Amino acid sequence: MAFTEIDKLKAMAIVHIFETSRPFGDYAAYAVLNDGAGVSYGINQFTHRSGSLLAVIDRYIKCGGEVGTSVFEENIAVLRSASPNAIRIAAANKHLEKALKAAAATVEMRAAQHTIAFERYLRPAIEACEGSEFTTPLSLAVIYDSINHGSWERMRDRVSISAPANASMLGFEKAWITEYVRNRHEWLRNVPRLRPTAYRTVFFLTQIARSNWDLDLPISVHGIALNNKHFQTANENAAVQIPPSSPPQTLPESSTNDRLPARAIPAKNETADPLDKVREKVDATAETYDQIEAIVRTVLTRTDAAKSLWATVVGTIWQSLWAVVSFVIGLPNEVWLVVALIVAALMLFYLYRQFALGKIRETLGFRVANCLNSNNPRSDLVEKTYE
Repeated sequence: MAFTEIDKLKAMAIVHIFETSRPFGDYAAYAVLNDGAGVSYGINQFTHRSGSLLAVIDRYIKCGGEVGTSVFEENIAVLRSASPNAIRIAAANKHLEKALKAAAATVEMRAAQHTIAFERYLRPAIEACEGSEFTTPLSLAVIYDSINHGSWERMRDRVSISAPANASMLGFEKAWITEYVRNRHEWLRNVPRLRPTAYRTVFFLTQIARSNWDLDLPISVHGIALNNKHFQTANENAAVQIPPSSPPQTLPESSTNDRLPARAIPAKNETADPLDKVREKVDATAETYDQIEAIVRTVLTRTDAAKSLWATVVGTIWQSLWAVVSFVIGLPNEVWLVVALIVAALMLFYLYRQFALGKIRETLGFRVANCLNSNNPRSDLVEKTYE
């Protein structure tokens, strides 16, 4: 079963909300990036250096777009070059900036942006799903988000579920995707620099818990309510096609596309690609870094706890010595009693603090285990636990 246009738009909208808090971004968004990529434009941050900005403009012209076309044609040679000098020239061109922003209001430019976003970013996810006979919109959204966010292959290869002989493909798909999202969620939660992005997997876990594999609307995505109106407008914006008289468009393949397998689940006898080996080494290095960072944070956290403990112990010993000395030198009993009460209060406070923290950890761990390890986790607990 092929994915419908609405299925594809739902996946795009979810990822756009994760990254920009808007279902389909801002068609007129314009920025000059300071990382050497130059002009960044539109709903998917199409950049000069990657060639995606040129692809959008080329598609716009072939769709019959008129606003700003003369400016685009004057700058085609500069946009075709990804040299640092060409990137600087385009970034400083105010006429080009105004033309891009003005064209964003047209149906042709919006259609061009949707088309290139699909060709360059969503198509690899569709191919991965179709290659493994995955058919649900939720599966498409999960894989598309992983490809955009990063480490898709790394997390994919950690899933060890095999298709049972008598199981339906749909049942296997749901089991595989569920296990994949759980693994990815745990990974995001355990890497300090990625922990703030775990809301992505929280959303997917919630939809799995609700059995919303078709992503039926309306749905709440990271605080944004998606409804049919969003997709009706987006579908209209994506409907413009290149006139039949125009030659067929040939888009350059993105580097991401070249590196992705045609299946979500790689076959065991797949021949390793040289780029895959490089990626594996990079992933291994990144994983080592993540582990070191986690260890360092753990040591620092435990060091703080140790400081708290030793501060209490030293304070208690000091107060005890003071009380003994006070008793020996004959200070009034009232003074000695006050010191003893202070020591007792310090110890009780520390013990209460440790007990309260332990209860919090135990309760949170119990809720997480119930949410993520049960076959039918409660979505409300998933959301409340991780918000």
